[in-house]
Amino acid sequence: MDLSKRLGLLALALGVLVPMTAEAQVGWLSDRSRTEGPGFRLGDFELHPGLGVEIGYDSNLYYTEDDSGFAIPRDSAILRAAAHLNVSTRGAQRQQEGEAGGDGGGQGNPSATFRGGLSGTFYHFFNDNSRTNMEVDANLNLHILPNRPFGIVITENFGRSVRPFTESTISQSYARLQNDAGVRFDFQTDGGIFKVSAGYNFIVDYFEDNAFSYANTLRHQLTLSETFRFLPQTAIIHDTTFRVNDVIDHTIDPANPTPLINDGFLLRTRLGINGALTTNFSVLVMVGYAAGFYNTPLVGVPGSPDYDQEYESIAAQVGARWQIVENVRLAFGYDRDFQPSYLGNFYRRDRGYIRFQTIIEGSFLLGADVSLGYYEFGQPVDTLGDALGTSTTRGDIRFIGNLFAEYRFTEWLGVNATFQYTGNFTDYTYDIAAGPGVTLVDPASYNKIEVWGGVRVFY
Repeated sequence: MDLSKRLGLLALALGVLVPMTAEAQVGWLSDRSRTEGPGFRLGDFELHPGLGVEIGYDSNLYYTEDDSGFAIPRDSAILRAAAHLNVSTRGAQRQQEGEAGGDGGGQGNPSATFRGGLSGTFYHFFNDNSRTNMEVDANLNLHILPNRPFGIVITENFGRSVRPFTESTISQSYARLQNDAGVRFDFQTDGGIFKVSAGYNFIVDYFEDNAFSYANTLRHQLTLSETFRFLPQTAIIHDTTFRVNDVIDHTIDPANPTPLINDGFLLRTRLGINGALTTNFSVLVMVGYAAGFYNTPLVGVPGSPDYDQEYESIAAQVGARWQIVENVRLAFGYDRDFQPSYLGNFYRRDRGYIRFQTIIEGSFLLGADVSLGYYEFGQPVDTLGDALGTSTTRGDIRFIGNLFAEYRFTEWLGVNATFQYTGNFTDYTYDIAAGPGVTLVDPASYNKIEVWGGVRVFY
């Protein structure tokens, strides 16, 4: 394997906890309630444009261990500018106000509803000008025959992210393209007592840099869920997900064709209850089974035949939502799940979380989000089938704390500030041969602080 491929392997392995699904990098862009103001009426549609400019600081741009012999943490001031435009059919408020147009002049259910959005985010890293780049996010949701006995939901989500995930001596854009196209069929009885949904998603995960081509993957995902409501605010729920991971490029190193990421099948099925104990307090409890099956070479035996690496365990989710007073909300819970990974094919996560949000006098929003999780990975190996690091197993403890504050001068103008700390604690160390007598040794643990402040205009 040439040096660029080896460094690419190390880079993506270090960024192993980067989410494998498309999502907006700017926190407030992913929350539609924080991106939409009064909006402009255009026939049966609403337009919600917006623009935000922020200055930030990242204490550890490349997720480097503080006392690593491989590199030292590199910080940077960052300029981030994000513009967005959301389009939707008339919102509930305007329908209730009886504005004419469309299906029924605000009365009854429309035959279809639509929501879509487009955003672009420009990043400039003052301490590393070569990283300056542009992210893009686009999404749509078309619901045909909503609140009917039969309905169809068509979704499309595209994202291009550019945030770097580790240091590298080779110039990389770190650009990652993700596209998730899906269709879902909904069935329900009159009054919605019993609901069934069945869906299919086709997901493409693609890296523009050749060094990361081994991670390019196609995914097929089938979902089935049922809900039976036996009390006004309580329901028994079930969901099952079956996913097929198809790695596109298995031969990044012709001399050692063992794939770094393997084709596999993932299955998760859960049964539980979702209900309100009081008007202000509700709980969700789900328990089930999760399994994964992969073709993986024997560790330490180059050229060995594949064997079936298997994962199976309990999948669980327990959560509570408490509306303490009208403008104060608290949510907390625990989840146990497993997901695809660039290292060892998969990781299992045990995580607890707590989220708090309050709105003071309708203008000042304050939020906090804290999580603590344990991540356990499958066997991490290189293209020879040998251990990628100092151990054939890896377990991480990961803490994330986020504080967000925003003050809105008007319904369309606000200033915001964000503070986030991420700590990843593990004794796992990467040990990769980069050439004759050259070995890259890098601890996988890191600490990272991000601070942002800026102004937003949204209408």
